[in-house]
Order: sequence, then C-alpha cells, then structure tokens
Amino acid sequence: MEYQALYRAFRPQSFTDVVGQKHVTKTLKNAIIRNKESHAYLFSGPRGTGKTSIAKIFAKALNCQFGQEGEPCNECDVCISITDGSANDVIEIDAASNNGVDEIRSLREKVKYAPSLTQYKVYIIDEVHMLTTGAFNALLKTLEEPPDHAIFILATTEPHKIPATIISRCQRFDFKAIENNEIIERLKYVAGSESIEYNDEALDYIARTAEGGMRDALSIMDQVIAYSNDIITLDDAVMITGGIKQDSLNEWLKLIENKDSRAAFIQYHQFIDEGKDPTRLIHDLVYYIRDIILMKHSNEINEDIAFYNVEDKVLYEMIDVLNDAMVMMRFSVNTSVHLEVVIVKLIEVLSKYNNIVEAPEVDLSHIEEKLSELERRLENVQLAPQSNSDVRKQQSKRTSGKGYSISQIEKVLDKANKEDIVKLKDGWPQVYQYVEEKKFHALRSLIKDSEPVAASDTHVLIKFDNDVHSELINNDDKKKQELEAIIPTIIGKEVQVVGVPQSSWQQVRADYIKERKSNKQQETKADEKKPSDVAKELFDSSIVETRD
Repeated sequence: MEYQALYRAFRPQSFTDVVGQKHVTKTLKNAIIRNKESHAYLFSGPRGTGKTSIAKIFAKALNCQFGQEGEPCNECDVCISITDGSANDVIEIDAASNNGVDEIRSLREKVKYAPSLTQYKVYIIDEVHMLTTGAFNALLKTLEEPPDHAIFILATTEPHKIPATIISRCQRFDFKAIENNEIIERLKYVAGSESIEYNDEALDYIARTAEGGMRDALSIMDQVIAYSNDIITLDDAVMITGGIKQDSLNEWLKLIENKDSRAAFIQYHQFIDEGKDPTRLIHDLVYYIRDIILMKHSNEINEDIAFYNVEDKVLYEMIDVLNDAMVMMRFSVNTSVHLEVVIVKLIEVLSKYNNIVEAPEVDLSHIEEKLSELERRLENVQLAPQSNSDVRKQQSKRTSGKGYSISQIEKVLDKANKEDIVKLKDGWPQVYQYVEEKKFHALRSLIKDSEPVAASDTHVLIKFDNDVHSELINNDDKKKQELEAIIPTIIGKEVQVVGVPQSSWQQVRADYIKERKSNKQQETKADEKKPSDVAKELFDSSIVETRD
C-alpha cells in the first residue's frame, strides 16, 4: 500500500480515539444515544485540534446501523464508505475554494433530496468563515428550516468572521488547544505502532513546538523520522523545526544577561545563517523564561542557566516584551528586525531594574583630579588662530555614539566622486541578488533596507533605514568583509564600507556642507583678520581680552 502521512494514517476513527476534546465527544455521543441530534453544528478552534475528524466520526455514528453507545462500528459498509470518502450522503465542502453564492444555491437545491443509503445527509463545510456575505445569506434560510434528513456541520478557525445570524442557528462547540502531555501520549502510541525508537525529550520538544495542534505534532514527527532514519532524537527535532538547542539558547541568553549587545547580535546572526526561524526563536525564548519562573518557584533552579538570579517582576516584563514582538511579527515582512529590537529591549529591561536595585559607590577622586587638570590647562590656553588642519584633527576624534564615526564619513565625502556612486547605485540590486543566491541570510537582512549614498577610491558610504543594521555593519567584521568582497565586482575597486543610519544621515550631510563652506570662507579671509578676531570666532567673545 502507498505510504500515508502519519496524521492521515492515525486519524481518529471513533470518539474514543480523539485526544483532548472530551467535552465535545461526550456531548455528541449522548446526543446520539438519546436521539437529540441538532440540525446544525459549529465547530470552532485552533488548527489541527480534530474539528474535521470529529465531524466525520459524528457522521458515521449518526448513520451506522451497528453502532453502540454512540460509537460507530467502523466495519459496516456505511462506515467504510464515509471513512474512505466515497459516501454520497456525506458531502465535504471546502469553503475556501467554494465560497460563492452559486455554490451555496446549488447546495440548497440538492439538500431537498433524501439520502440514498443512509438515514441522514451530512454536509461538512470546512473553513466556513471564507464564505462571502452573499453566500452566508443564501445559507441562512436553509439553516433556519432544513429538511429532517439534513445535518450541517460548520468548521472554522475564525468564528469571529461568521455572522451572528449563522452562529445563533447552530450548536457551537469550542475546541481547545490540546495539552502537551496528551500530545506526548499520542506520539508515544504512534511511535510504538510504527516500531520507531524515540527519546522522551524529543517528543516533549515536538509537543511544545506543535502549540496544541495534534496534526502539526504528527507532521513534525513524520519529518524527524524521515530525517533521522527511524530514530527520533532531540537534536534532529531541533534541526527540523529550526529551533535552537537548549545549551546554545542558554549561552545566547547569558550574553543578553551580561548586557553584551554586540556579542548577542553576532550570535543571533549566526543562528540566522544556520537557517533558524526568527518566529521559532522568539517562541523558544518565551518557553525558556516560562520554565525559569516555574523552576524558581519549585526550588529546582540550576545556577548554570541564564536569568536564574533575576527577579520575577523582571522576567514578567521580559515576557511582555516578547509577546508584543510576537504580535508584531505576524504582520511583518522582515521578522528578523523585530527580534533584533527584542534583544535591545531585553537588555534595557535588565539595565532598568539593575539601576533601581543597586546603586554602586562611585570613587570621585579621579574625577576631581581630572577637573583640576582641565582648569590648569584652561588657564594656560593661548588664544591663537587655529589652522584648518587643527580643526580637522579635533573633528577626527568625534564619534556619534551610534556605531559610526563622523570622521570616517567626512573622509568619504572629502574624496567622493560621482562616477563610482552612480555605478554602485545602478549595481546595488545585483549585490542583493548575489547575497540571496549565496544564502547569506544574515547579510541579506542587513542590506535589505540599505542604499549607497557616497563613494571614493577607498571607501563607500552605505545608508541604512534601521539604526541597528548600521551599527552591525560597522562592528561585525565578518558581515563587513562579506559586503566589501562583493562591491569590487560593481565598481572595480577595493573599498571599505562605512554605515550610517538614515535617522542621522541628513544631519551629518548638512553639517558637513556647512562646515566646508565655513572653512572656505575662513581660508579667503584669514589674512585680513587679527588674532583677537579669530579667538572670538573660536571661543565665547566674553572671555577674550584684547590689548592694544
């Protein structure tokens, strides 16, 4: 027989096989036993929790001639035909692809005819929230006054999109996310049935990753089996899902705990290079902090793990930061950026509480010495005109505090040429395409929002929409070298890359142009000025004393 996926091969065929939905199965069984079936049902809940499976079991139990205690026999012709999908009286409709008025009108015409082989004609409409407004209106009258032989089962993951007029005409059952221990027990049963070896920690990880969905859990398990030659191990499960090993996650979070943002960013981009999913990473962070809170309250904390000595209120705020990021990532194209911001926010939360809880003693003696030295130097200042070279030497020491050097930017602008920047701008899409082809995932996320703005014989100035990306390209030697190796293919020159954030670029550019104009004016009028005039330009005129 052709191989079937595990979630299909082990699909529940009776109410007793269903995992985690006892409140639904018990109610439906009692309705069959007491002959109190409703004409319409609404099954709502997360994906992979058994909505369609229970609908088919219910259809079998309604029409089975040999059923007992509300359960189908799964051996008669009716049960077998419903199971394999050949029963004409059990109609499954995918509302995602059959969502128009015409399809529902056709259904209304056919529902009048009595079933051919069964007692009830059962209509299972999956993803019913996808129906159009016109289709819902067409269905409304049928749900209100259906034929005695017709039963409707509507299944959806988004009940809020269904009109209240439809919901009010149905018995509603809310399916819940299946608990991890129930998923684990089912996975053990499947593994035993398939004679597959497994590690308990691997099944636990698969259950947590599935997030309450049995179908997702079985699909992940199927992938791990195919990857690991019929042995389910934790390492293989982590590899398949794009997660992180516990040890690696712990080391990464220790960097965050130590407020080493640069090392934390570098480690994060290594994860991205390895193909890790940012969405999966942020879920792992939530579970990690959750586990720390539980271990602290059960006195099982291990001092080797990150955040073991962090107060509960700090951990709660960190979880709030992660939850907010998870919501934003659902509607974002570039999920990697949100996780970069999360790293910064987590460090800020830790720093905020550290500053409140502990105020370190500061030795002021060296500061007083510095002040005294500065006062002495100010007294001995010679009010002489400074050359342009002296001014530029002072400027060369300036840094932005945001990962880029103003002096580096000025060096690029001093020797910028139009020919190279035109070539680079025209060829920048080729750079991004090359990065994608080589699967430089981390570098791709960095330069996605970038644009070259100036180029000289030795340097290239790149503007980034995101401040964090600008800082990373300036501080991460690996990413910087990767980009510097690609640019010569466009302009034919070996250059160094300098990043500048968009939020600062316009101001830096304006300051440079203003300073250049000022320097030219000073050069033309330097011979006409007295030393006292120059001193008044460089310093506050109130502190300059002139003598004839």
